[in-house]
Amino acid sequence: MQLEQPSFSHDTHIVAETHKNIVSLTKNNKNNTHSKENNEGTEQNKRRGRRTSLTHSSKQSVEYSKQRRKSVNSLGTKGKGQLATVQSIQEIITDIRKLPTVSLEAEEDHSTWTRDRRHSEPYSHNKMNRSHSKKGDTLDTIEEIPSNPSNLFQKENKDEKNELVSPSEKQMTRRNRSKSVPNAFQATQDTSGQRKALYPAYLSAPEASAAIRQRTLFAGVLKVSAQDSSDAHVQCEELDAPIYIYGSRNRNRALDGDEVAIELVSVDDMMHEKKAKLEARRMRRMSSGHPLQPFTEESNQVGERPKYCGKVVCILERPRNMLFAGTLSLYRPLSINNSFIGIEKSHSSPKIIWLIPVNKRLPLVAVPIKFAPPDFVKYHEEYKNRLFVGSIQRWPASSLHPFGTIENEIGWIGELSVHSGTLVADHHLKGTNYSVNILKTIEPKTANINNSDRKGRRNFQNESMNIFTLGESDKDTDVAFSITRLENGTYEIGIHVTDVANYVRPGTPLDKEARERSCTINLVEKTIPVLPPSFVESHCRLVADKERLTISLLCRFTESGTLLHTWVGRSIIKSKGHVKPSDIGNNKSEIEKDAFTLLNLCRKLRHNRVEKGRGFGLVSQPITFQLGDSGYPEDIKRIELAEEDILKGELLRIANIEVGQKISSKFPDQALMYREEPLKLSVFSMIQNYFNSDPLCLSIHGLVQLIQKEPDSEKQQALKYMVLKELPRSIFYSAGSIDISKYQHFEYDAPLYTIFTEPTHTYASIIAQRQLTMALKGGKQIIEDYDMIDKIARHCNATLVAKQSAEQESKRLYIAAYIYRQSLEDMKTKKVKSQCIVIGFESPNILFLYFPKYDLELPIACNENSMPGSNANQGVFDPELKQMCLTWNIDKRTFAQKIEFLSKISVNLYVDMQTVRPLFFVELLCN
Repeated sequence: MQLEQPSFSHDTHIVAETHKNIVSLTKNNKNNTHSKENNEGTEQNKRRGRRTSLTHSSKQSVEYSKQRRKSVNSLGTKGKGQLATVQSIQEIITDIRKLPTVSLEAEEDHSTWTRDRRHSEPYSHNKMNRSHSKKGDTLDTIEEIPSNPSNLFQKENKDEKNELVSPSEKQMTRRNRSKSVPNAFQATQDTSGQRKALYPAYLSAPEASAAIRQRTLFAGVLKVSAQDSSDAHVQCEELDAPIYIYGSRNRNRALDGDEVAIELVSVDDMMHEKKAKLEARRMRRMSSGHPLQPFTEESNQVGERPKYCGKVVCILERPRNMLFAGTLSLYRPLSINNSFIGIEKSHSSPKIIWLIPVNKRLPLVAVPIKFAPPDFVKYHEEYKNRLFVGSIQRWPASSLHPFGTIENEIGWIGELSVHSGTLVADHHLKGTNYSVNILKTIEPKTANINNSDRKGRRNFQNESMNIFTLGESDKDTDVAFSITRLENGTYEIGIHVTDVANYVRPGTPLDKEARERSCTINLVEKTIPVLPPSFVESHCRLVADKERLTISLLCRFTESGTLLHTWVGRSIIKSKGHVKPSDIGNNKSEIEKDAFTLLNLCRKLRHNRVEKGRGFGLVSQPITFQLGDSGYPEDIKRIELAEEDILKGELLRIANIEVGQKISSKFPDQALMYREEPLKLSVFSMIQNYFNSDPLCLSIHGLVQLIQKEPDSEKQQALKYMVLKELPRSIFYSAGSIDISKYQHFEYDAPLYTIFTEPTHTYASIIAQRQLTMALKGGKQIIEDYDMIDKIARHCNATLVAKQSAEQESKRLYIAAYIYRQSLEDMKTKKVKSQCIVIGFESPNILFLYFPKYDLELPIACNENSMPGSNANQGVFDPELKQMCLTWNIDKRTFAQKIEFLSKISVNLYVDMQTVRPLFFVELLCN
């Protein structure tokens, strides 16, 4: 019997009608959904929500139709045929519900069910995997991130599902975002296998810079708390208080020391968030039964309410190679109970290991197992006391932790060289070696001056002028001087600075390397230069009887030191020799006589600036180390700077002011300048009280005069240290980026200032020389490069902070090594007795001690550790009298001692070098 075929025309009509209803229903549902999203997100979020991906191909649809017809033909009766018709229609309707409506409405050719990816849509997970698999074993391959660790990354963020997040950096770096794509989208369950984004996307640097100029965003250096890495602050010059940032999400992958752009947010909202997370942390501690650090009510307090709160929206400046030192762990440390989670109970091979930074302000770093030492998995316990250098390669928005690599091993904890290597890595410093490509570009023959170099330059060899270098060292000679007595009784002083910018051309490998290094860093055991030493010797040193290209300033002064006129130009010089301070009084040669006359004029310049109360006259007295063959320090000495080096600084100051005025007038929006905020007198209340509120204390210049008159040399040294420590940080800036009222440099008493005289030590001087050369040639500022100088200024500031911190920590490290070696002489106590001065108090029992011999400050808590055998109340600070009472119980006898500001006390010092960082321990002795 022939089967009755179903009427497909009728069925198609039913399907079409059903389809219309489904499309209408789908649209209504979407409209309802997006109306809710409109209250939480932007209009761009709604457009993002309407974009979906197709889930079926045309091949799957055709195969399914064949199976359906085969099922219909297998029926043997009319009733079964009708039933098959109904069933097939129901199945078709079910399929239609699964299909995306955009394809049925927009696609006219139903024979194909695929379409190209829209420009505004991210790549699919499969495409990313295919494209990454071609790159080989790199950190960019998605397969390197195992499934289990990815769950670990998201484990702590379950309560953040409904917040606005942004596409991962993996997607953002593969294409430029269309203007129609929103900056953030609502987090949803990703059906394609990609992990959801945990952090918002960054603004671009130009967008952030423009917003900073408009004061809608604020810029500053991020400082993460060493006690609690959840707390961070950013100090912005435009605001009268720091911006507080709580939590890793608001910090948005920014690291300690990054210069960031901040968007202000509600203080109430952030403090509520902090309170909720502290409560959650307390509950986790209680549930884990952690006995080591009981979570008391006091520790559960949110803390003082900040004036401003914010979140990071852009990282403006970060070291290119984010190096750091750390130890390796097979398991991921937990912050709650200091234990580990990971693969202890798993027999499978791990996909990643963990690099734990020495600097607790940095996050844990996940490292693919292929970068681990060959025997690490089997003998990982033996690596606990070995330090490695790691680098952060990327931090996707979908990962709680950054991913990195292991660069090299530093060595075993406890060795001085290992501690020094750790310091270099943690400050992201480059080594003393330069790549072969850079050294190849430096040829001795390029130092010869050709005819093209001579064009447009004034040759001082043709003029009767004695040019010489001056200073204690004849190796660091970037600047030469000359002096000529004119007929009208005035002096013409020549300041000749080596023209390094003529050799370091923009965009060359040498220029890129110098820009990355930015400034010379003087550690105790070595110097990390900006430019290769071979290049400096062959091209830049102003050695005797050698022609050099320079930029010269001829300044005319009266006998009293008043500046009358300045000429600036490109030049060629030949130095006649070097004059040391010990040779100046001899007056045996013409250049020695000229040097003597020059320094007399410099004394008048310094008197005019400092003694008349316009400048800052304090000069630090650094300490120097005498290192033995083992590398350990054998002696520490405090050195006095030669008067000649101080006096010639007055001429360098004038040169920098004159060049600053020249380039800022020619390039008012792009000149690279240098400034320093005035020192605030309010921070010296204890010093003012010490001098019994002398009338001179009413100004910082008067206070400096009182300090210099202090009869006790050790107390004077402590007072100088306190004042110099409070000096605001000098920073580079682009002239058009801030208000002209903030251009001044306090320490040099200059309304405009730049760094022009240090081309072999700072990259900023090379930029200043380029701008000066362009100004002398009549060039104009380029509007398109407006943000370039701003970016260079930020980078120079970041490296300057790293330089200052690295040099201080290097000095502190070698002081620790010196005390450690000294303590070994007393095998019984292993302690060194020393005298220190009290320079501050902090309630309830903290003393700040200054050690003049070591130029070292240490905070000390007065408790059973620092005062063995003392009472329960070892030190009690009286804020009214500004003093602290210390009590000891020795041999059942009680001794008391009152400590005031600048009191001298004796202590025992000892150092533990067998730690990641050397630790100082202080015992207060009863006098």
